[in-house]
Amino acid sequence: MERVANLYTAQELEELLGKKYFYRQGIYRLAEDGKINSYQVGGVLYFSSDELVLAALNKLVERIRYRYSWLSKFPLRIKNSEENKELIVYGFSDGREITADTESETEEDLLNKIEDLREEVTRMPDVPVNPPHEPGPPPPPHGHHGPPPPPPHHGPPPHHVEMMEALRRIEDRLARIEEKVG
Repeated sequence: MERVANLYTAQELEELLGKKYFYRQGIYRLAEDGKINSYQVGGVLYFSSDELVLAALNKLVERIRYRYSWLSKFPLRIKNSEENKELIVYGFSDGREITADTESETEEDLLNKIEDLREEVTRMPDVPVNPPHEPGPPPPPHGHHGPPPPPPHHGPPPHHVEMMEALRRIEDRLARIEEKVG
């Protein structure tokens, strides 16, 4: 029998693409669900390797979107490397790639690596960009004794005081205008 290009049995696809990720039962399930076509020749089912890879990657994309909605802001891409028997997820903001060896790792293993990345990011310490308190005035030059520094401020925040003073000035000005017009 002459082989049709890119058509293989499920067992051949396991060997070609990686036994753990592209396992036989998963291939049959994708065919039963109508995600890939199957071709029966002489009582044997054959599948397209290209169609299988595309369906598996689309399934993985959907699982990532559903499980890790925080990744929606990244233009993630997934590719399959048949030579190395690995899946590669890339497009993270830090340039990182996550890989899975399809010969020894399952889809769940790859998803767990993505989860580990999220935990790594959430465990990073948050460092404030601005200091928590505004620094006081600079110290006077050496030998110069100016007025003593103001005592620490324990009232409302400084911007609140400035706003209140501005409102008082506006009220005073409006009162003077009303007296003149009045």
